[in-house]
Amino acid sequence: MFPDNIKKGSVFQKIILKLYLSKEGIIIMFNKSIAYRLSVYISLAVTGVFMAFIFFAYYFNTGTVKNNIENKAFGLGLQAMMLGERELVSTKEITINISEQVLFFAQQNDVEFLITKLMAKYQYLNAIRVNIDSVVPNVQFRNYYYFRDADTIAYLKENKLIYRCRLEKSIFEDMHAKDVPGWTETFKCNINNNQVVAYYSPIRMQNSDNETVNVGSVFTELSLFDLNETINSLKIGKSGYAFLVSKDGTYLTHPNEDWILKKNLFTIDKKEYKANAKDIKVLIEKGLTGSTIAHPEFLNYEKSWVHYTPIKETGWMLFFVVPYNELFDSLYLLILRMLFFSVLGILIIFFIVTYISNKLIMPLSTVTSQLKKFSSTNGDFELNTRNEVELVSGSLDYLKSWFEKLKINQLCEEKISSQREMDLLEASEIQMSLINTDFSAFEKRNDIDLFAIYKPARIVSGDLFDFFFLDGDNLFFTIGDVSGKGLSAAFFMSVAQTLLKGNSKLFTPGKIVTGTNNELFTVNQHQFFLTLFCGVLNVKTGVLKYCNAAHTLTMILSLNGDLHALDQSHGMPLGLHPGRNYEESSIKLKRGDSIILFSDGVTELQNENELRYGNERFLNTLKPLAALRPKELIGEIEKDMELFKGEMKQADDIAIMVLKFKNKKKA
Repeated sequence: MFPDNIKKGSVFQKIILKLYLSKEGIIIMFNKSIAYRLSVYISLAVTGVFMAFIFFAYYFNTGTVKNNIENKAFGLGLQAMMLGERELVSTKEITINISEQVLFFAQQNDVEFLITKLMAKYQYLNAIRVNIDSVVPNVQFRNYYYFRDADTIAYLKENKLIYRCRLEKSIFEDMHAKDVPGWTETFKCNINNNQVVAYYSPIRMQNSDNETVNVGSVFTELSLFDLNETINSLKIGKSGYAFLVSKDGTYLTHPNEDWILKKNLFTIDKKEYKANAKDIKVLIEKGLTGSTIAHPEFLNYEKSWVHYTPIKETGWMLFFVVPYNELFDSLYLLILRMLFFSVLGILIIFFIVTYISNKLIMPLSTVTSQLKKFSSTNGDFELNTRNEVELVSGSLDYLKSWFEKLKINQLCEEKISSQREMDLLEASEIQMSLINTDFSAFEKRNDIDLFAIYKPARIVSGDLFDFFFLDGDNLFFTIGDVSGKGLSAAFFMSVAQTLLKGNSKLFTPGKIVTGTNNELFTVNQHQFFLTLFCGVLNVKTGVLKYCNAAHTLTMILSLNGDLHALDQSHGMPLGLHPGRNYEESSIKLKRGDSIILFSDGVTELQNENELRYGNERFLNTLKPLAALRPKELIGEIEKDMELFKGEMKQADDIAIMVLKFKNKKKA
């Protein structure tokens, strides 16, 4: 009766049995009641629909999962790349920051304070080397070497070059010769048996001809052991892992530490990956991103999905590996869920259809009862009637009112959100209101005139200036610049401005700055610092007492156009060290002299060609403006800065203050 290739007892045999029903069986089937036949037909139809749905859903989701595998791999690769690049980018930024600041700290004989704090904060830094050329004046030591020794940070400082590792000298000399900031090749330090890579940044300064020249170098070593731990800490599925290779294919990190700096991607076994070394080399050199299939030895040659992406910072290549089966776990789980709910749905529908078939029609009351039950969920709807039409109508009216209430609630939420935005803007206005911009008191004076501008790069600023009379003869004025930008710097600026006002009772600039520094240090939890120029001018005698705490130079502009810089420096920025006494200097002004104070946002203003406004252009702009009033003088400076800047967006806060010691006019 059955073909030979039909297995006995199989599903196909059962189907054929139904197709070969006897005539009597068919008659019995049609002799059943309509309810019975209807339940069978509908149940078979629903079962067929569900089976077709599962069949097509399986193949559709298989294709979808296959298309999404690479997206999932890309996401995991990006996550791993960000985790690895964080240490590389941080090491680069730390090196650049040290090269920009180390001359100042070296001249203050305080390099140890700068570097030990950085190495204590960033545990993955292996060593930091600073070399300063002999052309830099006022430096006690020209070579510094800070390194990790067990659990401590040790250092050497001498006036000759310091090398502790055998390969350092040749590698660092090559970077010096290129004179381009960048990463060295990887090497192993025989002192602590650590594998490292270093970032090089030159130290630059302006010579007497206003030219930027190299006067030293900074090398910051990143421990590959720490980088390896960082990469290995990334969890990719149950058994996936990530690793880095250099531009020449050498393993820089790997869960198997015995392979680091020993195994090379160009020489892996064909059993792991069939592509030749030339193809892999092209992939790394071009910095390609993509995915492939491999059988890594580390996973016992299990078929795996491999995603690769370049580390743009160094030219290295990041690989991450996930067993192929793990990528399809979600599909298998989805199919199991579909089967479970499909079988459950078929059973439920079968019983429902049987019930309907037996009753021929489901009473309308069942629908209305369910609708009433849904409408009464919150307990605030009740309709005492058995009229199904009234029940449906009342339930729909309730749902309509419920929906309207929902819309009203959404509008209320939108109003609350808008109010929050307004509150933030008001907070910004309050911060700006702390800046004194009332110059009306100087318009009627015949001994002194003053004007200032304040232009934040963002909504709030870290620059500050202030002025007020200590008594009838002495005018206190100050200008400062907080490190950093944004809301935190603005808060620090507000605190500093308040402290300056409180300490102004000390009357002399040196004491005012000393007191403010001590109080700032106690509230400085985020390592901000403030450069500050503070002055007290006797408007009768013209004697100016001032204290400059690492701020930009203040200029004296005479009526004949001569410029004189108040280049006396009295100490480090405020907020870094407590207990430091700041001295002060004094100078006697002539009638008609103008005092020009400004923040570094003026001279560091850039145009579309990334050229800076600079000291030279700024001073040349000032010379022909000696006879102008402060407001007019600042207006001319603003015009020249806008002309120079063009369409370039302002990147740093700008503050300018001008005081003019006026010639008294007889009444």
